Amino acid sequence: MDIVVVGVGHRSAPVALRERLAKGGLEGGLGLQKLCTFGRIAEGLVISTCNRVEMVAAGDSAPEVERELRALLVEASGVGEDELAPHLHVFLNLEAVEHLFRVASGLDSQVLGEPQILGQVKEAYRAAARYRTAGPIVSKLFHKCFKTAKRVRGETDLASGAVSMASAAAAMAADLLGGLAGRTALVVGTGEMAQLLGQHLKARGAGLVVAGRNEERARFLAAHLGARAADLADLTRNLALADLVVTAVGATEPVLTEGNFPRAEGRGTVVIDLGVPRNVESSLGGREGLVLKNVDDLSEVVERNQASRRREAVKASRVIAEEVAKFAVWLNSLAVSPTIKDLIRQADQARLLELERTTSRREFSPEQVEALEAMSRALVRRLLHNPLVFAKGCHRHGRSDHSLNLFRRVFGLDG
Repeated sequence: MDIVVVGVGHRSAPVALRERLAKGGLEGGLGLQKLCTFGRIAEGLVISTCNRVEMVAAGDSAPEVERELRALLVEASGVGEDELAPHLHVFLNLEAVEHLFRVASGLDSQVLGEPQILGQVKEAYRAAARYRTAGPIVSKLFHKCFKTAKRVRGETDLASGAVSMASAAAAMAADLLGGLAGRTALVVGTGEMAQLLGQHLKARGAGLVVAGRNEERARFLAAHLGARAADLADLTRNLALADLVVTAVGATEPVLTEGNFPRAEGRGTVVIDLGVPRNVESSLGGREGLVLKNVDDLSEVVERNQASRRREAVKASRVIAEEVAKFAVWLNSLAVSPTIKDLIRQADQARLLELERTTSRREFSPEQVEALEAMSRALVRRLLHNPLVFAKGCHRHGRSDHSLNLFRRVFGLDG
């Protein structure tokens, strides 16, 4: 069984392309079920965040699985193959395992060591489990992802002082506005990112207003942050009062448009859009008196804060290499397992046949039959010991599939 990852990320694809893929609905129930209706794909899931859209699949032919994943991305997004291909990354088998371990551990994030990605990966796995597209390979793989990320957090300082997208956005806003003390910041969104944004903005002295599509959640978050809750329906009035607007809404269409965003009237307004798909119409970036930034614009802020984490990233990479090696042993054992079962089944069938022939020739007492049964089982175990050790080591010690195929031929396991 092969493991394949096909997708785009912040390193290779601009936000405009990522949002088109994110709008394809691949991570939802219909998308996941469609993923597993292709002929070569047995199981899989989709990771969709502001920095990446990746499809993970297990199937019996890596080239075919890759081809089918590419086709599904094209179909779901409406992005042509020629346009999409230059931005795609593809990882196969252990490279795919290593990539996913790095993603879960925060080593492939735009903000090195970002802690939120692990929660997003867990949510992707929960969705796959809910829609029953995560089989034994994917389940084992992602539980190992979680374990690896936990080891990285526990054995390195990668998470100590780690800058999140939220804190990077707050730092950028402070630079653009000359500080946030006494400024009014409108946070549009009520999820985890919005909560983190609120905390960082408040720590820098901003007065907070929280607006969201769910009024109850907006009030709850506002109370938690010591902020004022605003009705999303009254967004235009609140936008007019804000020096800073930061959006983090999981929506497929913009929530801030030319129509509901008032004129700045000579005073500078900063808008930071952390949504993918984007929450703010890009045309607003050309309006006088307004500065519009999106997730790709955070790179400079992020870079200034990452140098101290790169040393810890080296340690984290060692942890990941250890866990990849362990997973490789388990994955390789899957290829050997059918051969081991076939050999044991063949030997036991022969044992039972000879035992029946022996006991049918003369009358044995129950005690004697039991003794013959025990003796025959012990004899088979002894005779199979060395062959089984060899079979289990075929992949573990780097022997080729040819060795295992020869093993099956020697013992007549294929017919």
